[in-house]
Amino acid sequence: MSLVYEYADLQAFIPYSHVKRQAFGMWRKSLISLASIFAVGAAAHAGEPDPRAPVKPTCLTANETREEIKAHHLMEPFAALKSAQAQFKAEALSAKLCRLGEDYLYEIALLHRDGRYVHIEMDAATGKSLEARRLRELAPKP
Repeated sequence: MSLVYEYADLQAFIPYSHVKRQAFGMWRKSLISLASIFAVGAAAHAGEPDPRAPVKPTCLTANETREEIKAHHLMEPFAALKSAQAQFKAEALSAKLCRLGEDYLYEIALLHRDGRYVHIEMDAATGKSLEARRLRELAPKP
C-alpha cells in the first residue's frame, strides 16, 4: 500500500473542502477590497486641510518684515513692543511680524515682574491686541 496520495484522492476524504476554500477566497477578496477603499479615502483627504484645525500664521524674516512694513504701512516693531509693554505692564522681550491670510500681526513675548511669561498677538495695522495667553510660570508664586 502506497502512502503517497494524489491531491484529487485527498479531496474525496475531506467533505466540502472546495466550499471552504471558496469561502476563504471570498473573505480574503472582500478584506482586500475594504482595505483598498479605506486607503483611497485616506489618500483623497490627505491633500485637504482640516477645517477644524487652527490656522497658524507664517512669520516673516527681518528683510521681509522691513519690506512689508513699507509696502503696507504697518506699525514698526519697536512701536508695537512699546505699546504692548505699556498695555500689559510687563517687559517686552521680542516681536515677530507674521502673516495670517491677508492680515498682518505681531507675535509679542512679554515677561511680568512676578515671572509670568505672556504671549500676545497684536494687529500690525491698528496696534490693537488680538489675543493674550499665559504660557508658563517662570517663578513660583509666594
